[in-house]
This record gives sequence, structure tokens and C-alpha cells, in this order.
Amino acid sequence: MEGQAQSAPAGKKSGIVKSYTLEEYFDFEFKAGGKHEYLDGRIRAMAYTSPAHGRIQTNFMDELAQCLKAKGCMRYTSDRMLYVPHCNKVFYPDILIVCDPETFRQHKGKMKATLNPSVIIEILSDSTEEEDRIDKWGCYRTIPSLKQYLMVQQNAQSIHSYRRKSEREWDYSYANMPEESIAVIDCLVQVKEVYAGVEI
Repeated sequence: MEGQAQSAPAGKKSGIVKSYTLEEYFDFEFKAGGKHEYLDGRIRAMAYTSPAHGRIQTNFMDELAQCLKAKGCMRYTSDRMLYVPHCNKVFYPDILIVCDPETFRQHKGKMKATLNPSVIIEILSDSTEEEDRIDKWGCYRTIPSLKQYLMVQQNAQSIHSYRRKSEREWDYSYANMPEESIAVIDCLVQVKEVYAGVEI
């Protein structure tokens, strides 16, 4: 993610940073031209994504399509909002998978934020890798429904997976060879297919 999409609302006056309520954020986002995250009182504009990011996202979605359809799971790109009550944060994950009847944090009109993802996939970049590995992961793992979190690198063919073992235990695995596969729920995805057409 290499550039800022749109500025968040002005919130600094006389050295005091304004804290926004969740409802104020939803009102702002409902009217905004771009996408913004909500970080427990702060509103932050989403960054632009690179062509490689978009290609990896599309490849991953395509590879999962048939298997997830057979399982009755829904998959979404980064247009789907995710609200994490424990952290009081709203994100737009790169890929969101929901396998149970979807529950929402409802706002005006048709604006909804998913509450119960089964899988979250984030595509890492130099500007977001530390946050995805530490801050977001710390927040995501508080979601009771979450079964798996994957981080996909852009600058190397490497996919990292955390699968829930118990409430506070997660199994870690990774795949970084072209012929290797990694399981997303029970759907096998081959590394070389995720990175097809991507210059590393």
C-alpha cells in the first residue's frame, strides 16, 4: 500500500486530537468517497494498493472460489467492513471469509460491518507489514468466530498461516515454495497460483 487515498476528517485543534465515536465514524464513512479505518476513536484513510497486491488478491479469490462455494462459505474482497468489538476498531481486510450465517453491526441504509469472520487474509506491504503482523493480528485474534489468519507477502512468495487451536492457542505454518500448498479452512491453495503473473 503505497499512498494515501483520502484525508480523514480534521480532528486536531489547539494540540488536542478529537476522538470520534463509532457512530460518528459510520456517519462519516457513509458519505465518504474513499475508505477509512476506525481505530478506537481515530479515523484513518486507507492507502492505495499496488498492482501486485491486486493481482495476488484476485488470484487468491479465484483459487478459493469453487471450494468455498461447495462449503457454503462467502468470500469478500476489501470492500467488506469488519468490526471488532473487543478493540473497538473497523477494518477492511484484503480477503474476508464467512462460513456461518453472517452477523452484522448495522448502520443506516444498507451499511453493515461483519462481526463473525471465519478467515481473514491480509496481503503485506512494506508500509503495512508491521501493523498486520502485530497490531491487527493482536486485534483479530480476539474475534471468537475466527478460525484462521493468513498473511501473504508481496516481495517474496511466502504465505503465513495461524489456525486456531483453542481460545488462546494458535498453530503456525507457512508455505514458500512454488509447488507447496497451504490450507485455507480445508481448501488447498498452491503458492505458485497465488503469485501467478506477479513480479517478485
